[in-house]
Amino acid sequence: MARELSLAQDSFGSPIRLEMHRDDLLPEREILLKVKAGDKHAYQAIVTKYMRKAYFIALGYVHNHQDALDISQESFVRAYRKMKTFDTRRRFFPWLYEILKNLSLDHLKRCKRKNEVPLDGTLVLPARQEDKELKAALWKGIDSLPFDQREILLLRYFQQLSYREIAGLTGKPIGTVMSTLFHARMRLKEILGRFLGLEGQDSPRRRQDGS
Repeated sequence: MARELSLAQDSFGSPIRLEMHRDDLLPEREILLKVKAGDKHAYQAIVTKYMRKAYFIALGYVHNHQDALDISQESFVRAYRKMKTFDTRRRFFPWLYEILKNLSLDHLKRCKRKNEVPLDGTLVLPARQEDKELKAALWKGIDSLPFDQREILLLRYFQQLSYREIAGLTGKPIGTVMSTLFHARMRLKEILGRFLGLEGQDSPRRRQDGS
């Protein structure tokens, strides 16, 4: 049975419908070549493959279900419109990710909305964590991180990407990814420690330094 989903609007304002069909079985590069040649239906296979990942990445940035849905949909629309300039020797998702990231950051700059944490069914936090104040503090902590740290932390723990996958998306060496993630974790731990009233306790770093 065909699986359909109304995703977004294309350049002509008509909905793009997703259906499972034979294009899903082709190698990605062949599908992208068909898309570049003007085959809109072939693009449905690409959207089906990456739509869930794109949505959750956007959600990690904007913390709002509807905004994340709109942004992820818009990223696919913009990618489709720019497809003729896409080099099919490249992987598609890192290219889409840059569009998605820029849309998310533009949204945050425009709206200045933070700590909108839609938790129903998003799996952004473990199901056992019910303390709304702690969740809000966690997002405040994440949002206060420098962007490079926040980006890698979200990709690692919210998208569960490997270091190699994160390096491929961001263009950073694996060593830089690991180092950035370490500093992000330490900084976030300090922020949450202040919220939980643990700032008086020795941190692992202090104990290692013997201070």
